[in-house]
Amino acid sequence: MSFKMKTVVAGVAAAMLASVAGQASAEVKDRSMKFSYAVSATNPVGLAAQKFIDVASEKTGGKFKITGYPDAQLGNEIQSMSSAQGGIVELTVASTAGAASNVKELGIFDLPFLFHSVEEADAVVDGPVGKRLLDKFSSKNLVGLCYWDYGFRQVSNSKHPIRKIEDFDGLKLRVLQNRIYIDTFKALGANPLPLPYPETYTALESKAIDGQESSFLVTKSSGYQEIQKYLTETQHVFLPAVVLASKRFWDRLSPDEQTVLRDSCAESVTYFRQVSRQMEKDVVKELEAAGMEFNQIEPAEKARMVEATASVAEKYKAELGADLVDETLATIQKVRNKQ
Repeated sequence: MSFKMKTVVAGVAAAMLASVAGQASAEVKDRSMKFSYAVSATNPVGLAAQKFIDVASEKTGGKFKITGYPDAQLGNEIQSMSSAQGGIVELTVASTAGAASNVKELGIFDLPFLFHSVEEADAVVDGPVGKRLLDKFSSKNLVGLCYWDYGFRQVSNSKHPIRKIEDFDGLKLRVLQNRIYIDTFKALGANPLPLPYPETYTALESKAIDGQESSFLVTKSSGYQEIQKYLTETQHVFLPAVVLASKRFWDRLSPDEQTVLRDSCAESVTYFRQVSRQMEKDVVKELEAAGMEFNQIEPAEKARMVEATASVAEKYKAELGADLVDETLATIQKVRNKQ
């Protein structure tokens, strides 16, 4: 091919690219968005939110200007979801336990001792079950974009180590504002008190409650190590989190703009899992260095806890849908068979 012909071909290609870019940019407008989340910006969920923000900005050449609001500045999970439904907040993230107030089937993740590993939980949220549950938000004036998670939930308290089920007796524990959590800890013998996350630190500090249940990383990013002595690995629940967009806002976006947000969420998931799983490996040592006493539960005692809470899972199976429960259990079993 002659030099002249190469020049012509290159010019045509450049013009075509410019045309495509012009069409794409025409479909993406300058947008300002608020992204509300309940935890610290240093928590993996906070880091993933920033990743989402950065990717969306990069994909739109800076046209999408998303501001993150950590530490429940714009309200707790329930309040932020309500704000998103009303179009006051464009983006938020809510634990599946909180989001179950809108999509009751998300309660599947609240069943006690359901998961043994993060791989099992990932398989459920990445598979058909997770996709169908995201789709259910559209009838609630919300759009489900993707899943992050808060990891396995553990228990801390200021009274004594929890080594056996009897150690739960009478403990006043902050739990999520969720019926299944409340029933689970009643079954274990504790006195569960549902409190909004922003109120928990003060309640622990004032000794109004004895302890709380959350992931190790949330325990650390919330500063509970400053006011709690005993940390127990219970792994009673694995808690996903749903990234949500306001449907009122979403419906004003072009298909290209919607694609940007979906793709940004998908990219943030990969980043989130890399960062959060690495941080999980180090966090117990960091909490011990801060003065907490850590213990695990012997398998025989764990089995007693599973048995004590079995009635809770059975109680909610019909409400959640037997088919959903069975499909979730089948997905989990497939992962276990490979391990």
